[in-house]
Amino acid sequence: MWWHEWDAASSTVETPLLLSCPLTDSLYDLSVVSIVTEPCEDPVNAFVLKLTRKLTEYKRTFTICVKDMNFNKNIAQNLIEWIETNKILGVDLIDVYIDEITEETQNVLLRYKDQGYVRLFHVPIKYRFERSLWQRRRDHLVTYNDCLYRNLAESEYIVPLDVDEILLPKIAFNLSELLRRLRKYGWNPKEYSAILVQNVFFFDFMQGVNKYKFFKNGSNRSKIYVKRDNVRINEAINMDVEKIELEDDSNSLSMSDLDNLDKENLNKYGIKCKRKIPIPKLSQNIIRSALVSRVGYYSKSMMLTRRVLTAFNHYPLTNLGMTGFAGWSAPFSEVQLNHYKESCNTTIVAECVRYGQRARVDRTALRLHPRLTHALTAALCHKIKTF
Repeated sequence: MWWHEWDAASSTVETPLLLSCPLTDSLYDLSVVSIVTEPCEDPVNAFVLKLTRKLTEYKRTFTICVKDMNFNKNIAQNLIEWIETNKILGVDLIDVYIDEITEETQNVLLRYKDQGYVRLFHVPIKYRFERSLWQRRRDHLVTYNDCLYRNLAESEYIVPLDVDEILLPKIAFNLSELLRRLRKYGWNPKEYSAILVQNVFFFDFMQGVNKYKFFKNGSNRSKIYVKRDNVRINEAINMDVEKIELEDDSNSLSMSDLDNLDKENLNKYGIKCKRKIPIPKLSQNIIRSALVSRVGYYSKSMMLTRRVLTAFNHYPLTNLGMTGFAGWSAPFSEVQLNHYKESCNTTIVAECVRYGQRARVDRTALRLHPRLTHALTAALCHKIKTF
């Protein structure tokens, strides 16, 4: 399960395999299968096979797959916002694979598990400090394909996402409505196996409108620049950005427009539940890199489970009933992948300067603010059960 063109020089990396075992008889009831490496060898494993429904009788439309969660810091609050955002967008279920997380983060996941919205699994391959980047990426394939095959007969689509990513429709109110709109642009589940969504980065060092100042340029588009000493960038990347050009569609950048985040209601909610309700990150972080990632680069996708043979972090690796790459690119005018990152890290180091030079005000997520604020209030005011 890999495209060896990605790292042809690597010879010490273990690559996962997908085994196909044809049935000699039809399944009518529960069956148990064992796998051995040599003929007639005594098995030391057993896998229960359940009779499944037809691949057109799905329980769910959208299931998110979250790969190996490994966080040594508490991400409980951000995780609650991420889960509630996906509920608003129409995601039916989230499958989370856990490696190492804090107790606070675990309690959040357990609460949503009790609600039936999250399923929790141990990672198939535990994190090892010494493993290489390419080995880690291959190990994650085991997780994603475990998620794919768990949902093969239950969910029409799986969406591989990290907890700092939101697949955000720009016009549609949810993912189901987005699918209907995309058909008008040419999306056809009989011809393609996945819908690819282009990525945009919302770096933390770009946020904070107060550090930008106007630069008059005579055009209809406002341009604003930030001083170098106000920008916080991960020093390990060794970026040398003299200034960031901030673009906005309007003729002027209205502070009241950007800061209109329903603070009065937040205070009202906070008084009611006796705790401060934070402004959602989706509402605060509205400045992104002006560079939109090319199709296939950092993209994520909605994969049609009945069409995918093996899944990858970003798109299907191999497909059923079709040859070659079978992904369909959604118009950027309809949907985007909001990727909220603290800094420009080593996975995109070669492109950090390009992503960091120009920024753009992006209000796409602001329309979720009223519903998300209400959902966050209900979630945060609910006493989290301690285990």
